[in-house]
Amino acid sequence: MQREAEKKSCAELLKQCRIERDLEREHIEQLEKLLNHDPDTGLLQRHILMRRLSKLLEGGCETLAYGILRLDQNYQRIRHIRDRMKVLLYVTTERLKPIVGEENLYQSDRSDEFLFILENVKSRAEVEKRINDMIIKVAEPHNPPASDLTFGCNVGVALYPEHARNLDELVINAEIALGIYEEKSWHGFIYSPEIGEAHYANQSLEYNLRKCILNNFEGFHVAYQPIVNSKKEIVACEALMRWDAPGIGAVSPEKFIGLAEKSGLINYVGKWILYKALAQVKRWRTERKADMQVSVNLSPVQLEQKDLVDMIFTAMDVLKVPGEAIHLELTERAVMLNPEDISTKLKMLQSRGIEIMLDDFGTGYSSLSALNNFPINTLKIAKEFVDNLPDDKEALEMIRVIMSITRTFKFTTLAEGIEDDSQFDLLVKEGCQFIQGYITSPPVAAVEFEERFLK
Repeated sequence: MQREAEKKSCAELLKQCRIERDLEREHIEQLEKLLNHDPDTGLLQRHILMRRLSKLLEGGCETLAYGILRLDQNYQRIRHIRDRMKVLLYVTTERLKPIVGEENLYQSDRSDEFLFILENVKSRAEVEKRINDMIIKVAEPHNPPASDLTFGCNVGVALYPEHARNLDELVINAEIALGIYEEKSWHGFIYSPEIGEAHYANQSLEYNLRKCILNNFEGFHVAYQPIVNSKKEIVACEALMRWDAPGIGAVSPEKFIGLAEKSGLINYVGKWILYKALAQVKRWRTERKADMQVSVNLSPVQLEQKDLVDMIFTAMDVLKVPGEAIHLELTERAVMLNPEDISTKLKMLQSRGIEIMLDDFGTGYSSLSALNNFPINTLKIAKEFVDNLPDDKEALEMIRVIMSITRTFKFTTLAEGIEDDSQFDLLVKEGCQFIQGYITSPPVAAVEFEERFLK
């Protein structure tokens, strides 16, 4: 009896051990799933792909394409205003799986980015077709109630062995292709030696930019372009940053400002030009008795700064410049990235008398409802709408539409890029209050501005 009892006890103990072992295995499997799969898309994560790629290259894989697909700025804009991102991300995942194969699609460390591979690709054309299919599929409208939501993507791809000798080069070159194409606002996608050269040239320029900023903004200066009223009287100016890089020469603002935005340096650059411009307009208002106003541009990156308003108010207080002397320019794209937060900031700025100007109007995302809800004082008509005036009838109709909008919302209007009297006279006739362009002067140094316009 005792022996039977011992056998029964051993059997129960063994059973319990098996149960515990199974539970432990189940827990391990659950942990592995959590570690290896993205919770929102269900896709395997980046480190699993890197392991697979390493084995493929070491195993003598003949050809493959490695790619990065990143959702575009429209997705970033939606993310701020809709609490449905997990659903949209999952739907996007399901759209991509049939094109590259579920086993070839992975989740990046970024929530808005996917990684993929295509093994044994026979031609570049095959890769391009698959990627075009992905781009088209991502851009399709979503089903109700999200039928008003659309966004696209940018893709960067590197081919092995054409573009890389090892895994590190493959990954880096795909990232380089993605970065260059995003900068050009073009879907793009396949790496080339020319793209690599452009990337490393940008890296060198960024190094010089950092160096000059650390060296008390060496090579930087501010140019001022006059703004006139309908009588061609100087009423304001726009402060524009210029950079003569040591050993390089003049670098276009589009290039170095874009680099500053991507690298995070724009916050330092933006603060520098704000203080320079406010100090200059304070001097003109004090010494020249000129009731001048200065316009300063704010980049989308600056608008995301939590302390932006405090930084501007501090500059005003330190330099003793009144709000009515300051215009702040921002683009439609910048406004729509995070509308609620930016609207709050703009209202705070307006509370001190600062005027808000919407730059390049007509080229961005603004709707009539957005214009109605945003604290805007002035619409700045984009240069492309006035370039072909007065002969282009379509351009003239567009100007009339814009002027009608400004009257409806009681905005003032400034047209930029005006080069001759025929354009000036037509815009004034249509009701445009302020004009900026080479018809008066290109941007000039402060000393020349004083000599020519503040006598």
